[in-house]
Amino acid sequence: MARREGHEVLAVDAFADVDTRQAAQQVWRLPALAGQLSAEDASALFEKLDSWQPDAVLVGSGFEASIELYQRLYQRYALAGNTPALLAQVKNPYWLSSYCAAHGVMTPPVQAQAPQAGPWLYKVAGQSGGSHVLHWDKAAVVSPDPAAYWQMLQPGLAVGALFVVEADLVTLLGVHALRQRPGNYTYAGATRLHEPQLIAAMQALLAALVPGLGLVGINSLDAIWQHGQLHLLEINPRLSASMRLYSDLPLIQAQLASCQRGLMPELATNGNYASHCILYARQAIATEDLVFPAWLEDKPDGGSISAGLPLCSLYAEAATKDELEQALQDKKTQLEKLWGTYVCERIEFNIH
Repeated sequence: MARREGHEVLAVDAFADVDTRQAAQQVWRLPALAGQLSAEDASALFEKLDSWQPDAVLVGSGFEASIELYQRLYQRYALAGNTPALLAQVKNPYWLSSYCAAHGVMTPPVQAQAPQAGPWLYKVAGQSGGSHVLHWDKAAVVSPDPAAYWQMLQPGLAVGALFVVEADLVTLLGVHALRQRPGNYTYAGATRLHEPQLIAAMQALLAALVPGLGLVGINSLDAIWQHGQLHLLEINPRLSASMRLYSDLPLIQAQLASCQRGLMPELATNGNYASHCILYARQAIATEDLVFPAWLEDKPDGGSISAGLPLCSLYAEAATKDELEQALQDKKTQLEKLWGTYVCERIEFNIH
């Protein structure tokens, strides 16, 4: 996105896939971004950024669990994003729960002690991607993480919203259904939605939630849509993977303008349906002998993909929901013909 908008880019990425290497002027792989950043990782990151001397640093996931490192980034560079204090506040589940209660926003109850009964989820504050979320079973987690908390399970459709904030003026860019890996809560993509009732409810939620928070730039949130009501799960005060669904918009310009008090671009979204689907390896997959069509996204840069890790992504866009589902199925069929049954049975396609 940044390259299309005319910027020179150093991409620091956990996977450094083929697409990233082709798009950016420089790419530096930092695998720890997918987990926990150490002091050594931070030193290496600062050394790399110092050598590049960036005009602006934009941050995605990977820093919510390391507010101290985010603070150092924020102080050292022109970080176009939310303040460290706001990041720490919004990612505190107890603070967010109290804030929601004070502003009339529904959210499932949270607590610091393991529940004795009932449908609860075990979560770890500051983590992202959903892989840390588990159905609570007293016997399943012997030694909870120090940042663990429990949130009551709220049934319904998992949805997300992408929005941009400028001086407390919030613009909803879109609402999407969240895709998750079978049997767990790991993020596996998103599908843009156009249901008027849901969009109106999301706009009302943002109007109640955002003005007092102090957010800037592009942010996202996760919620549950059930019986015509939204239940907020969490706010992600950073750039989001769901931006892929709206990449025809000048989102990088919007981020910089909001954070640097510049001129905001026009952000009128189109009415198409779109879907971003992450393919995960069920079992280890050697990629050297696989042919990856140009229309695949996030293609691996060789090597073996371990079980449970992302392999690549599918993206499709269409005028109707049925046409979108058919386009995804057609791409899956093409891969089955290209790679064969043996390989494809090792892959979660996550298109349904």
